[in-house]
Amino acid sequence: MFGYITPYKPEMKIMEYETYRAVYCGLCKELGRQFGQLARLTLSYDFAFLALLELAMREEKPCFAQERCIASPFRKHGCCQSAQGLTFSANVAMILLYNKLLDNIQDNRGFKRLGARLLKVLYGRGYRRAAKAYPQVDEIWQQAMAQQAQLERGACANIDAACEPTAQALAQICQMLSPQKSQQRVLNRFGYLLGRWIYLMDALDDLQEDWQAEGYNAFLLSQPVEQGGTQPDWATIRQRAKGSLYLTVGELAKTYELLELQRYGSILANVVYLGLRERSRQLVAGETGRELIQPGEQA
Repeated sequence: MFGYITPYKPEMKIMEYETYRAVYCGLCKELGRQFGQLARLTLSYDFAFLALLELAMREEKPCFAQERCIASPFRKHGCCQSAQGLTFSANVAMILLYNKLLDNIQDNRGFKRLGARLLKVLYGRGYRRAAKAYPQVDEIWQQAMAQQAQLERGACANIDAACEPTAQALAQICQMLSPQKSQQRVLNRFGYLLGRWIYLMDALDDLQEDWQAEGYNAFLLSQPVEQGGTQPDWATIRQRAKGSLYLTVGELAKTYELLELQRYGSILANVVYLGLRERSRQLVAGETGRELIQPGEQA
């Protein structure tokens, strides 16, 4: 995933943000424990949200402690201790990263391909460990990548169809967050919409880059350059993307209301109701794209 699923900090209470950051920092340390310190560079908002969602679905309460870290060596702050929610998200992060590198090797040339090959070697051992621990997640994502590659080879201009592989993959992964059948159905729908939103955001974020590199982008194919023109109609594309993004966020919010959460409802609600919509607005307006948060960042 790409770092789009962010909270809306202006509307978060201090305690909520500290809890959110503690889960984020706990996930960062879990990545280091399982896969080595280099793996901590894979951390993003998206996997923190996945960890928070699973911790919110579980009966048992996670433990927190005051710890130091590399980003904040002189000041202790809250850190979620190792828990199943952190373990699952850390393994998903490693599997998705490795498969993304394979995709980059296939799609890029020159230094970008060389860089992806180098990272593939560095993260290979961690990936094999994660794939062995969660073979179902690895299989889900590999199938999604194969389906996506097929759509791209066919120059699919249907945006809804282009979203399907990512949406279906996240649906199946999120479904794994609860043992309850009723909640699995809700999580499946929630993950589907979340995956659709992420794909739309990524495609919109990459518009200019894909246009310059003549790469695949469903938005560009659905709005070809008019005869005599030199560039796509960027405004029309962004307006079309805005409608799809807002509709998806609205459906996602309705699905979220069906989740039976044990804790962290106000934090997750902040992300679902405010964070996703704000990130959509920013990207449509061209203000910002994908973003990472640092473990030592202050509220």
